[in-house]
Amino acid sequence: MSNKFYEWWKNHRKVVTYGAFIVLFGFYLFPVVKEAKYKNLCIKYSTKGALTKFKKDNIEENLLKETGLNIDDLSKIEGYKNCIK
Repeated sequence: MSNKFYEWWKNHRKVVTYGAFIVLFGFYLFPVVKEAKYKNLCIKYSTKGALTKFKKDNIEENLLKETGLNIDDLSKIEGYKNCIK
């Protein structure tokens, strides 16, 4: 029994070791990926809210003259600013 396990381990140790490292690295990165997902959702919803507000205030003409940006670009900037902390 012990000899069979040793032969199996001898033939598969690199695959098992690399697989274990990949799984452990995935657990290490999971919180970072989860935080990025939440931040992207925050930016998405904040952008929609800013876009609605800017369209309601009807500031497109003044904004285009002052900055050269349209409402979509400005709402993306506002969404990013609101969620980066």
